[in-house]
Amino acid sequence: MKRVLLSTAIASVLIASAAQASDGTINFQGKLTDATCQITIDGSSSPATVVLPTLSTQLLAATGDIAGRTQFNIELSGCTGLVSTSTAAAYFENGSTVDTTTNNLVNTTTGGAGNVQLQLIDIQSNNTIEIGRSSQTSSNTQVVIPNTAGASTGTTMLPYAVQYYALGTTTPGVVTSNVNFSINYQ
Repeated sequence: MKRVLLSTAIASVLIASAAQASDGTINFQGKLTDATCQITIDGSSSPATVVLPTLSTQLLAATGDIAGRTQFNIELSGCTGLVSTSTAAAYFENGSTVDTTTNNLVNTTTGGAGNVQLQLIDIQSNNTIEIGRSSQTSSNTQVVIPNTAGASTGTTMLPYAVQYYALGTTTPGVVTSNVNFSINYQ
């Protein structure tokens, strides 16, 4: 009986060791900076509201129709801790208001307009922004922050836009949503 228990114990240890064998290594690397800026959206502190135009549902009658592009600027000023070639771009974060299929913002108004989302655009590249996707770090346009001796020398504008995006035939009503963002300094 003792031999059976000993054999079972040894076999269990060998099997557990094999199950825990390493198949590879992942290294992670990041960087923290003491760069910081005062941030406003079109001159207003956060949370700010960007108002889109009131449009007819006829402009948004089919899937993929877009209308009502409205530009807004994220403004950086009073930046400190910069290097001579510092750049910045906004990173729009995933959250409960993001449709992970379209990467657009869902309408959060109960009983509001139907079959419509809000889509963000990088004005400088004219590309749609895939909200919440890591691809933003390479696809969103990095804007140079002019600076002298590590401090910004004015206001830097990060230009973006928002527009209506139809998921099909839209129905009338209010459209609201929101998104969190952070500034990606490089």
